[in-house]
Amino acid sequence: MPGKEVDEMKTALYLRKSRAEELGESTEDALRRHRETLEETARSMGLLICGVYEEVASGEDLYARPEMLRLLRDVREGRYEAVLCMDVDRLGRGSMSQQGVILEAFQHAGVKIITPQKTYDLDNEMDEDYTELQTFFARKELKLIKKRLRRGQERTAAEGGYLASAPFGYEKTRAGRLPTLRVNEEEARFVRAAFDRCAAGESCTAIACFLNACGAQPRRSAAFTRGSVLALLRNPVYTGAIVWNRRRYRRANGGGRGCSKTENPRPLWLTADGCHEALVPPELFHRVQEQLSSRARPAGSHTLRNPFAGLIRCANCGGLLQLRARSNVQGGYLVCERKGCCPSAGFRDIVSALHHALLPILALIPLEQSPVPEHAENTALLRRAEKNLLRQEERLRELLETGVYSVAVYEERSRILNVRREKLAEETARLPQKAPTDDVLQGKTAADAVAAASPAEENRIWRLLVAEILYRREPGKGLGHILLDVHLRFLPPKLAQEDGCRSLQLS
Repeated sequence: MPGKEVDEMKTALYLRKSRAEELGESTEDALRRHRETLEETARSMGLLICGVYEEVASGEDLYARPEMLRLLRDVREGRYEAVLCMDVDRLGRGSMSQQGVILEAFQHAGVKIITPQKTYDLDNEMDEDYTELQTFFARKELKLIKKRLRRGQERTAAEGGYLASAPFGYEKTRAGRLPTLRVNEEEARFVRAAFDRCAAGESCTAIACFLNACGAQPRRSAAFTRGSVLALLRNPVYTGAIVWNRRRYRRANGGGRGCSKTENPRPLWLTADGCHEALVPPELFHRVQEQLSSRARPAGSHTLRNPFAGLIRCANCGGLLQLRARSNVQGGYLVCERKGCCPSAGFRDIVSALHHALLPILALIPLEQSPVPEHAENTALLRRAEKNLLRQEERLRELLETGVYSVAVYEERSRILNVRREKLAEETARLPQKAPTDDVLQGKTAADAVAAASPAEENRIWRLLVAEILYRREPGKGLGHILLDVHLRFLPPKLAQEDGCRSLQLS
């Protein structure tokens, strides 16, 4: 009988809809319609539905789809003989590597892919080739969709529309067909106060304390910090402008939730007059930018002083502790930026306690096997960057001489290249001048490398050994009530029986 081979198959139902699809239909209606179609297919083929996996997510990133990851885990454990979905590209249409993960999991488990149109048996060579061909076309279609979407976003931004999440002080609305912003007066008064106070000479930390004391509530956190105030003061949206393509976001490798954020070069920015009302006049905004720039250190002048920078977090709020100078504390102190969250502590006391606890672990790691970073690849990258910079400078001079660039444009581009050159020189200066020989390394350990390292070099070593350090201190308590929970990335073989977490009590 037709369909006998799939009779009573243990089958999983997978439903996925992207928010960008079928804009004329609600997500709930689309998923309900898909489910009804698949259930009818299951009844006609005599399939036994043993599990349902449903999610609203783009098919581009496998690791941002928890239901698909759960389905793959269950497939590998042999819970199903088939997976029923609307089409093969519902399973995913991201990169070749991610599609390979999906198809290999199905093939190794002997699980069939069933759609209302066709049943795919990946053990059959023709079906396997046809499936790979379909996934290829799905990837091409996704690229075209993203290209058209980006073109539409750029056109909207050029016409003055606002596409991102509404910043503090505004709410999302529409002006005809364009998405834009309207003023939220309850928040806008805090924005204007922040600009006025900064122009008057107040620090970002003082402004954050003022806003929190007034009851201002930021969108994505419990309270304002120095960093969030600085981002607010640097946002040109408050002058009525639109800036598009200022930053580039990329999802972290391995499927982490976080994204890496990189600022694009200024020539790639798209700027336009927005349709929304400005909260601060351009003159005040420029005055604030000058104020902020006067406080900033010149490019290349910053020297890392904290060897555990980026590793010590407040156990209460999870924020990174910052090193601040104080006249009555030698070496400064570490502080949580959220006022009143956790008492501060002397920088040297914390570093001394961490060295006392962690250097014995590094002493067990021979230097030839230590986590000291290799510099050969970094040197090659810096040399390549130096060559590219020289070519850009030569090209810039040619464009000035031929009249393509005006003197003003030339000076602006030249300033950008000079800043890059200063940063490049700073990174080059941090590299060792000469690689150590095997004779020099004989008998040396990672602890010896730390002893001879600058704070910046030491920080790179600790980042390879330590995952994070959680800082606790009760208000009103002395130094003996500071607790540091150190979570290590790995342990030497002699300490392998431990769990990778150590608690330190300062005394």
